[in-house]
Amino acid sequence: MKVLFVSMVAFENNTSATIQNKGIVKGLFALGHDVDIMTLTPNQSTISYDNTMNDINFLIKNRYYIDMDSKYEMLMAKKNKSSGTSPKLNENKNPLIYILKKGRSIIKAVYDNTFIFDAQKVNVKQVSKVNIDYNEYDIIISASDPKSSHLLVERIFTENKGCKAKWIQYWGDPFLNDITRKSDWRNSLVKYYENRLIVKANKVVYASPITLNTQKETFPKQAYKMTYASQAYANEQQLLNKNKVIKKDQHITMGYFGAFHSRIRNIIPLYNTVRECNDIKLNICGSSDLTLSNTKNISVDGMVSYKEVVEMEENSDILVCICNRNGTQIPGKIYYCTSYQKPIIVILDSEFKDELREYFKKFNRFILCENEEKSIKDAIVKARNQLKTVDYGISELLTPEYMVKKIL
Repeated sequence: MKVLFVSMVAFENNTSATIQNKGIVKGLFALGHDVDIMTLTPNQSTISYDNTMNDINFLIKNRYYIDMDSKYEMLMAKKNKSSGTSPKLNENKNPLIYILKKGRSIIKAVYDNTFIFDAQKVNVKQVSKVNIDYNEYDIIISASDPKSSHLLVERIFTENKGCKAKWIQYWGDPFLNDITRKSDWRNSLVKYYENRLIVKANKVVYASPITLNTQKETFPKQAYKMTYASQAYANEQQLLNKNKVIKKDQHITMGYFGAFHSRIRNIIPLYNTVRECNDIKLNICGSSDLTLSNTKNISVDGMVSYKEVVEMEENSDILVCICNRNGTQIPGKIYYCTSYQKPIIVILDSEFKDELREYFKKFNRFILCENEEKSIKDAIVKARNQLKTVDYGISELLTPEYMVKKIL
């Protein structure tokens, strides 16, 4: 089949959504489908730009880019990656820069607290400028996040009434039930627009079976077209690399690589547990609102390039993933690192942790524990024992091919 894959996230963006999208494209290619992609034009000035993410050129037939609307830059008050000095120094030297930054921040704050969709919505109308024959495609897949990726395809079908392609929506996160969304007066409007999108799709796919159950309860009339597809491991080459065997008394290195905003994930029990372990080094890397201090055995960094993260993961003996504080969503990182030949500790959290425990057990791949210090310490002991193993099986359920079979 010929498939058009659509996302508002460029493949050059260092985000979890990019890794998810790459998994879908890899799965489509592996199953013999022709894949074209449509994304926003990459913006090299943003801090998330990372060209090392874009390593799937050989899988793609054609690329189509959506131009950025002039309003989009005003709505996105992001740091420029080229700024080499602190923001305060720049602002003191140039009051105009300070005023512009403040103005952008205020505009973004107003947008975030009044509008329904993400800021990418302003770019949706730009798809009308793309020269493409949609009748060539059997399937169009739109993948969030951001949610405006689905709006983009909605506009495609609105402007191309004769298009016979089937529309599959893949939701990395739901809309109304997204834990990262502020619950407020807009809830009923969010539900209305989410339902409007779901109604127009031929199939709706979620990343978690627990999310699927919640969505079926929220939109019972559309439940018949809903399913779920777990995400896949990120790097096939890692399957070939054997982890080193660690002796019982040898120092080990653990790594947590992902966002840890305090409202979403609680990293403090892990931090406190390892701080008391003299024979363990922990590397933490990712965006956060917390300021964690480096210690003699814990190194804390912010966001780094995908290439750097991969190097740090490869040099870790044990990988750690933390589930969200609440909600049904599962961090994609848990799936992405399963190709590594090393132990993976998954720290369970949220009111659905019992359901998550049962779900993760079927993969026979993870060491599961509660998000409290004693349980984490016990999990580290189990991971140490696992380090005597030189081979870690990969479940078929974690492959890009299986993910895409479920989506299709």
